[in-house]
Amino acid sequence: MLLATLQAGAAHGGSCPEVRIVPERLPNLNLPRSGHNIFCINGELTVTGGHTTNFVPTPTAEYYAGGAWHQLDMAYSHDNGFAVVLGPDEVIIGGGHAEPLGIGQTFMLERYQPSSHTFEGFGCLDRRRVLTSATRLADGRVVISGNHYADDAIGCYDGQSQVQDLGSVRQGRSNPYVLRMGSDDAFILGGNDERDRHPDTVWVDRLKGGAVRAPLLEQWRLVYTDQPFSSDACCIGHDTYLLAATDNTGQLAVFKIVSQQGEPVVSLLPTATPIPMQSQWGAIAYKGPVVVDSVRRRGYVIGVDSLYLRQYVLAIDYGQQPAGLTLCYTDPMEHAAITTPVVTPDGDLLLAGGIPGDNYKPLADVWLYHFGTEAAAAAVTPWQAWPWAAVFAALSVAFLAYIIYTRSSSRQMATETETELPPAAVQADTPQPDAKAAELMERISRLMDQDRLYLRSDLKVQDVAVALQTNSSYVSECINSLRGQSFSQFVNTCRVRHAQELLRRQPDLKTAIVATESGFSTETSFFRNFKAVAGMTPREWLQEMLKE
Repeated sequence: MLLATLQAGAAHGGSCPEVRIVPERLPNLNLPRSGHNIFCINGELTVTGGHTTNFVPTPTAEYYAGGAWHQLDMAYSHDNGFAVVLGPDEVIIGGGHAEPLGIGQTFMLERYQPSSHTFEGFGCLDRRRVLTSATRLADGRVVISGNHYADDAIGCYDGQSQVQDLGSVRQGRSNPYVLRMGSDDAFILGGNDERDRHPDTVWVDRLKGGAVRAPLLEQWRLVYTDQPFSSDACCIGHDTYLLAATDNTGQLAVFKIVSQQGEPVVSLLPTATPIPMQSQWGAIAYKGPVVVDSVRRRGYVIGVDSLYLRQYVLAIDYGQQPAGLTLCYTDPMEHAAITTPVVTPDGDLLLAGGIPGDNYKPLADVWLYHFGTEAAAAAVTPWQAWPWAAVFAALSVAFLAYIIYTRSSSRQMATETETELPPAAVQADTPQPDAKAAELMERISRLMDQDRLYLRSDLKVQDVAVALQTNSSYVSECINSLRGQSFSQFVNTCRVRHAQELLRRQPDLKTAIVATESGFSTETSFFRNFKAVAGMTPREWLQEMLKE
């Protein structure tokens, strides 16, 4: 099914196909954690460090074997530190917050040996660091860069015990991309500065040579994640990387960056369809980097909905020209997570731990998305795949016939009504029959509940009419007669209900965020409509709700 959808999206363009996916729930981690590193070494999944409930750093790690997670003691906690795999039996882990609540930076550096599942503190960094990234060069050295609320610079671990300061950067960064280029060079770029602001991000620092500008980054900003990640996970081969970026409207795009004679070349990856920013259930917030399965030539970007109930995975088949896209979505979950995924040796995608929007309440959940099986199906030859294509074609023809019939019937009904009376007269003198009005109201409600059009701050009655293939007069009259509201009152009621659900799940959300996430264009409009619907202010309503 996923194969047919990908082929159809790549071949025919249009909107991005959406596919429901059911992840497998694996045993929970022993501890809820966020700010942890996750990697696969010698076929063994491992998470290290991070913080647990109440934003307390945990000096523990876990590895998955025999269908269970096994907890280990570490030398240090490394909450929001970095991890670099140096070889089959060596991982170095460094930096992290010095205190609970994400405060401070540390010099901490330790080594993990998977064969014995042991950790050893063995040295210190060139400076106190947190939210740092690193990559291993061909000669065994490790380039280190990035910091948070502290000065940044390029550091270099010699592969033995020492970390040297190699000099300043043109732009300090928090959790930057550190991209290995060739045998002895690296590019450093990112979206936030070390003070967690959005700086002039057109600069690319280099290990060899000074900083250079990447003009495309004047219009686009690389997606920032405050979860540790390895830039090696973004590599598609031959010193080429895929990075996620957004423009000033929030639209997501995928960049490809390569090195040509030591100069960074940044370009947009052409895609068969636009990257969707909304699903049928509302807005999608994409989080984190592109994580690549270079064997199957597919990248993934995870996302969540506004209530952190539904997980999204954008699959990018970059081996196609242009790249095919598929938006995969889950059914509502207890919690959808913000975390950095990892591709398993089987080509599946694993999400372990993370946060549902609250750093004080990380998750222990572990989910496995079976993309490896689907991707293996994509390798079938055309004669093996033709039955699926035939089924898809038949369904497409049937669906097209249904759409043509529906639109024809809608146009006929609208034409007959409009030739008898103008829209205003229809509203004033010719109320719709009860059965038709009830059916239309049900369609309007279903559209609002499923597609959440009310989250669009510029939503107009015409938009709903177009979506339902009817006219604006019918929609307005139906809402007025059956709900006793104007169209704007009806929409704002939906927005207030959405805001109440946000506040119920996340009472500490700022008012401005609640207003924006609920579709209101201003806080003033949010307060006015909230009180009109609920009979009290948001703060008063929240206090009453918390008493229950």
